[in-house]
Amino acid sequence: MITNTAIISMFVCILFSFLLFGGLIVFYRKKGGVSVKPLLLGSVGFIFFSQLLEKVLHAIVLLHFPHYMDHPVWFGLYGGFTAGIFEEVGRFILFTWLLKKYRDYQSGISFGIGWGGAEAVLLTLAVVLPNLIFAFMINSGTFEAKLGSQVSAEAIRTLKEGVLSHGASYYFFGCAERFFSIFIQLFLSVFVLLGVVKRKSIYLLYAVLIHAAVDFPLVFFQTGHFTLLWVIEVYVAIIGCLSIFFLNRLKRYF
Repeated sequence: MITNTAIISMFVCILFSFLLFGGLIVFYRKKGGVSVKPLLLGSVGFIFFSQLLEKVLHAIVLLHFPHYMDHPVWFGLYGGFTAGIFEEVGRFILFTWLLKKYRDYQSGISFGIGWGGAEAVLLTLAVVLPNLIFAFMINSGTFEAKLGSQVSAEAIRTLKEGVLSHGASYYFFGCAERFFSIFIQLFLSVFVLLGVVKRKSIYLLYAVLIHAAVDFPLVFFQTGHFTLLWVIEVYVAIIGCLSIFFLNRLKRYF
């Protein structure tokens, strides 16, 4: 059985992602204004470069390397640099080609809100919403019956164990991760834009390396080689705090 506390935490996690996205729009709109075009292109850019193009590459690679979980270091390097390349090059392309008239600091913030907000909402829905549906099915005793004709018994057992193993803390940690991650996306968006403004392509390389460094340790948890979730979340929180600090300092360079 899934506890009511765990189910409530799933609802909270989903609601938090929407409130985080909307809250940042309201906050920065009052602080200095939010540009609609960069905001929308940021959201679309995340979907296109990260959730479409990057996922296509992952599908091809994982098809040819089915035992990737046995090699977390190599898989971490692959995952980190792939995410860094697709997302940071995606930002660079959009700023260079489609946002030529939006090169100020606030436009970078608007773009980052769109990119990070789309990530917060879509990734939360992709992870938490299925677990929420499965939780209701498990508690009602219909989990095996409804999925039995669609997936194998082993897959059903794995899904059920995964849902049962995640308590409320898992989803509350997810809220914290989304909060700090969106500021990392804000910083990287403004940082890449600064490289475009200053005509320094080396900034793009730095952004890719930073992104890869953020994502690399997460693979060890995802592949089961590291089980202390709170350590991962503290790592993300530290980088998130540094992103907030340097994000404010970047404004003076525009």
